[in-house]
Amino acid sequence: MAQDVEKVIRDNGAIPATCAFIDGVPYVGLQPEQLAMLAEVSTQGHINKVSRRDIGYTMANKLNGGTTIALTMILSHMAGIQVFSTGGLGGVHKEAHLTFDVSADLTELGRTPVTVVCSGPKAILDIGLTMEFLETQGVFVGTYNDNGRPNVEVPGFYCRESGVKSAYSFDSFDQVAGIVHNHNNVMGLTSGSVICVPPPEDIALSSSFINGIIDGALKEAKLVGVSGKEVTPFLLSKIAKDTHGKSVECNIKFVLNNAKAAAKIAKGLLECDVQGTPVMSTHVLPPALGQLDASVPGQAATSRAADAAHTVVVGSIALDTISTVGAKTKMGDSNPGSVESSVGGVGYNISLACHYASMAALESSSCRLVSMVGDDFSGKSIVSLLDSQNIDSSGIKVAPGQSTAQYSSTHSSDGELIVACADMAIIEQDFAAHIIEQLDRANPQNVVMDCNLAPAVANKVLHHIYKNHNHANVIIEPTSHAKASRISQLNTGVFPNNVLHLATPTAAEVESMYAGFSEQGKFDDFDQWFPLLDALGIDGTFREKLNALSNKKDHHVLKSLLSQGTLQQAFQLLPFVPNLYVKLGANGLLTLSISTNVNDYKSIPTTSLYRPTFMLKSEGRVLEGGSTMGVIIQHFPIPAENQNLAIKNVTGAGDSMLGFLVSRLLGRDDANWLQPELQSVEQEWGKWEALYKAQLASGLSLESSTAISEEIRFLK
Repeated sequence: MAQDVEKVIRDNGAIPATCAFIDGVPYVGLQPEQLAMLAEVSTQGHINKVSRRDIGYTMANKLNGGTTIALTMILSHMAGIQVFSTGGLGGVHKEAHLTFDVSADLTELGRTPVTVVCSGPKAILDIGLTMEFLETQGVFVGTYNDNGRPNVEVPGFYCRESGVKSAYSFDSFDQVAGIVHNHNNVMGLTSGSVICVPPPEDIALSSSFINGIIDGALKEAKLVGVSGKEVTPFLLSKIAKDTHGKSVECNIKFVLNNAKAAAKIAKGLLECDVQGTPVMSTHVLPPALGQLDASVPGQAATSRAADAAHTVVVGSIALDTISTVGAKTKMGDSNPGSVESSVGGVGYNISLACHYASMAALESSSCRLVSMVGDDFSGKSIVSLLDSQNIDSSGIKVAPGQSTAQYSSTHSSDGELIVACADMAIIEQDFAAHIIEQLDRANPQNVVMDCNLAPAVANKVLHHIYKNHNHANVIIEPTSHAKASRISQLNTGVFPNNVLHLATPTAAEVESMYAGFSEQGKFDDFDQWFPLLDALGIDGTFREKLNALSNKKDHHVLKSLLSQGTLQQAFQLLPFVPNLYVKLGANGLLTLSISTNVNDYKSIPTTSLYRPTFMLKSEGRVLEGGSTMGVIIQHFPIPAENQNLAIKNVTGAGDSMLGFLVSRLLGRDDANWLQPELQSVEQEWGKWEALYKAQLASGLSLESSTAISEEIRFLK
């Protein structure tokens, strides 16, 4: 029968791939001898019934296994297959209100975007409740109307009717292909679909005949104590016996019929993929992750998202091991505490926070991480985890023979970092060609880079961005005090020919950046850097304003930054990075930005709930048209919600802030506050609100046991 099914699929223009476990290894596509072996061992009872819960056990014990609908969906999705055919669907068993016996097929349909072509739920089930359950899971269910009948019912496996009306019906398989394509590939929904094909009239059995047999079989199952996953094979065996083999004959024929229908749907889906389907004109929606490249038979189990991406984050992804020691710590000795492992890395953290924040705003913006992992177990596990979270992993390169990056940190009981060790050697390598390929593919509006990249690699990337993607905001995250000085080795250019638009350092990282630029001799540039700095109006008069403001009540933060020299250092860095958002921990955030129309800030009302504690501007060169260049300095205190936090770790606090901010830098001109021209009051107020909520995101992660708090997705 299995060979006949594969032949029917080939005869109808599609490629079959029968799924099974052989010696604990999952296969998508079997050789003829493997099919024969499975048929033989199944008759001897030496085969496991494998659903989602049974995967690990079957693999660990090297068992042979037949796959349920749930597991076939999982394997199909991993292999990039969008459609599969089967006999009957699992569902809600009769008396499930007492036994809670509900097939895992139904929950899998709610979370895996694969289309199941079947002859309806098995006749032994409560078909009405099965349909209710699928509706709750958001699963499309449609029934093929093969004879133009007015009221179409969901088929009942052996029977053309079940007494349960089908929510939808269709009369061509091209219609189904269009429905599935829009559901999964256009709208990006991650639920599956159930396509019911009634058994042909010449092979279908009478529903009254079958129901009588089923009632008797259910009573016998109770008497002999059959339960769980053994119920279905027991009942089907009893039905086969009591129908004198007619049910088996019917089953084989409608499986062949379903395979023919599935092949037609697969061909229709390929046509949709090639031609494309118009998306709603008012929104650009993210297509489905894991979309099949139907032109490549046997596509490997990797996700491929749409080419375009709103934001590309270029940086590290690593395995993080976070240790927390007790209140009394003894250096040079073993200390009791707790150890947790997770996926981390600055690039990953930023992209995850951006992903969560985009979910919160219900935005259509997408964020793609571009990075590199080894082909070791850690690297493959990381990619698999991202795919399971519906995070775009298509920009991650798997490098043969390389080891995945790792980061290990030890924290005190109050969450403060004691010491950390980072092995980021793989990210230090030259994979600029891969990054550039991904940038051209995505054509992003924002590019975020962390300083784990080697400067030589970053320079190749920045040069390509300047030449080919100069519309994009380029944001650099210094990563650490030690690596912040790397920014000085970048070919940044000087405003207005700058490549970088924003950096988000701490005060210590500002000092490191300043020292690096000084050592590189970049403050000796009297042709570009000095004229620009002179044009910003940071003169004696402006410094007097700063000193006067710092002496006022409640401006101790400004006074501290002046006494430490942080502001003075930041001023000299601005020509290279025209926006600096300096993270001050418990003291909030200080922003410094070059403006080409500083006088417009005089008319910004400060009635916003998110207004800065102060806003100070310098007035420099007057440009053509009468606008004035200068620097805008603003201070944003930490939100009240962030005071008295129960801090668990500080690993991802800054990354959470930046990820949230990037998610709010939409493609509209009035939302891009990194540009030197102030477009509107709404633009500035939008920036204030984004900075406030970005700090809230940071606070959520400070209180989280993970580096990036999932609660960010609720921060609207």
